[in-house]
Amino acid sequence: MIGKNNIFNIRAGQAQWLGMTGTRRGFVEFDTREHGIRAWLVLMRNYRRQYGCKTVRQIVSRFAPPTENETEQYIKFCCKGVMLDADCALTEVIDYAFLGKYMARMETGTAVTAEEILEVMNKFNITIV
Repeated sequence: MIGKNNIFNIRAGQAQWLGMTGTRRGFVEFDTREHGIRAWLVLMRNYRRQYGCKTVRQIVSRFAPPTENETEQYIKFCCKGVMLDADCALTEVIDYAFLGKYMARMETGTAVTAEEILEVMNKFNITIV
């Protein structure tokens, strides 16, 4: 179930995201696609800073746990897109842009470009690495 403008299938929780308009069937809905991308970027920043998730394996395992997903297949899919081994740290901004491209495709089948993710990152001044 894809929530409105929620290309990463971000689940509803206690967070009140910028541009959040509500929830539907347990997923956040956003007023714009840009705000959905921004929420994912903030999650990635939090995963890195608060939980120490720096590799594709760590990020995907937290975001898409095996209790709900085919996590190993998800990891392999993202590694091909990022062009890094599952256990190598993401060290560049572009790594996250490509990870987002492939996570959106995996989550909802939505096409998003690395450039679009970088634009949102720059617009909202979100620093991950």
